Amino acid sequence: MAENESEHHYRVLFDSIDDGFCTIKLLFDEEGRARDYRFLLINPAFERQTGLTGAAGRTMRELAPDHEEFWFDVYGKVALTGEPVRFEHQADALGGRWFEVYAFRIGAAEERQVAIIFRDIKEKKRAEEALRESEVQYRALFDSIDEGACIIERLPVGADGLRDYRYIVMNKAMQTMFGIADLSGHTIREFFPDEVEDWYDDYDRVLETGEPIRFERESEPQAMVLEMFVSRLSQKPPRLLTVMQDITQRRRAEEAMRRSEERTRALINATSDAVYRMSPDWQEMRQLDGRGSDVEGPTVRWIEDYLFPEDRSRLRLAVAHAIRERRPFELEHRVRRADGEEGWTFSRAIPIFDDKGEIAEWFGMAADVTERVNARQRQQMLNHELGHRLKNVLSLVQSIANQTFRQADNLTEAAETYSARLVSLGRATDILTETAWADASLRSLVQAALISVGDFSERIRISGPDLDLAPQQALMLTLTLHELATNSLKYGSLSSEAGVVDLAWGVRRDDGGEGQFTLEWRESGGPDISAPARDGFGTRMIGRLLPASFQGKAELSYAAAGFEFRLEAPLGEVIKVRG
Repeated sequence: MAENESEHHYRVLFDSIDDGFCTIKLLFDEEGRARDYRFLLINPAFERQTGLTGAAGRTMRELAPDHEEFWFDVYGKVALTGEPVRFEHQADALGGRWFEVYAFRIGAAEERQVAIIFRDIKEKKRAEEALRESEVQYRALFDSIDEGACIIERLPVGADGLRDYRYIVMNKAMQTMFGIADLSGHTIREFFPDEVEDWYDDYDRVLETGEPIRFERESEPQAMVLEMFVSRLSQKPPRLLTVMQDITQRRRAEEAMRRSEERTRALINATSDAVYRMSPDWQEMRQLDGRGSDVEGPTVRWIEDYLFPEDRSRLRLAVAHAIRERRPFELEHRVRRADGEEGWTFSRAIPIFDDKGEIAEWFGMAADVTERVNARQRQQMLNHELGHRLKNVLSLVQSIANQTFRQADNLTEAAETYSARLVSLGRATDILTETAWADASLRSLVQAALISVGDFSERIRISGPDLDLAPQQALMLTLTLHELATNSLKYGSLSSEAGVVDLAWGVRRDDGGEGQFTLEWRESGGPDISAPARDGFGTRMIGRLLPASFQGKAELSYAAAGFEFRLEAPLGEVIKVRG
């Protein structure tokens, strides 16, 4: 009963295992060589593992006539010697399957029986072959890349407390880079004892976190700048892959380029010019340096940022013409400065062509010509104003000539009068020229007008605040004062040694609080006078033309005690109080 139960357990195990199992009886020839073997017992996995069906009771050569001699020799030896064997081998006759085999003799030696436990390891062999090919390929790649590369393994901390790594493998490029032999099997500290601890910190961090890192660092012992990539290969053993590139020359070139760019930018910023780069179609400003408005990255809003709306169409037309003609762009135009104020620039850009002859970008410089444009505009305005003033002066000269000669009884006397009036007008013009035909000092005009009739500084008493007159009013008042002084010298108080003139002006407030300008000419101590029988040029100048010019009113009095003239006019824009 116990034996039957044991057989049952054996049968269950025999039928359930995944490995193939069989027993065979070796068949020898007359020379004692194993020529074939017969299958005695097979388990269900046998067919799955070998692909052979109905094998029990049949020989191997019946099932696979081309089966390799290797198998017969190995199993024959086991049957004869009783020594078990374990091996891996490929069976070409069974579809190229690879088997892992354990064979041992069973029963008495003369029975020539062998038990075989085996499994199909074809997939394992394929994986191993793929791995070998991959290793070969990666090793070839490892040795052929231009970058230095090595695999290092962390060692236990030594008695001195220092960390260290051993080189497991090192490629040719790394040996060439450092000018060393293959250091595989040696440690870093053996050959680079002065390397800073930062390297070991980075290595340890990658091992602990598994996160690869990329960094640049100067290796002082080698006087090199290295670009490093470090990644973990395995934790057990603790190994890292490091790939490095000598970027010393590149770093020096970059540093030289940076210094050159800094000098160029400093030069640009020291001037009022700006340098810019544009995309081929000018839609994108790629860079702008200078004027405190550096643009490091591309921007498509440069037109909105730097141009006023009314100027944009003109610039776009100029750009379109330059692109179409493939010629330099040139334009003087307004710009919005960094502070938001209006400025002017002269911009010139040249097209940069690629290998195909297409425009790759535009490189240009914009010069700040704001002062030049403003000066030109001021000159144009001044020329216009001077032209206008000249026309007024010529009109006034023509009027003086007409009035002087039309009523003259004596041409010689009329010529002298005309000449004196022109001299007075010329002095007023000189004063206005000194101020670029801006406002003129009233006191200077008075002195210029009165000096034409002689030195009467002690007999013409002048008083009044410092005021400025607009150009047209300055000319009219100068001529008026000349006429007053001339008439006084001929007929009034200045014609006698005892006569004096009081010329006074001032500013007061009327009942409405508005500023009013007054100017008075009072003669005394002269002969008796009377009103002229007819109105000459002087009378019309004093009584009509002058007050009309000031938009005011005039009063003339021919009292026996002396002539008096009074002008009243609003301050407005033509009369200004200094200070």
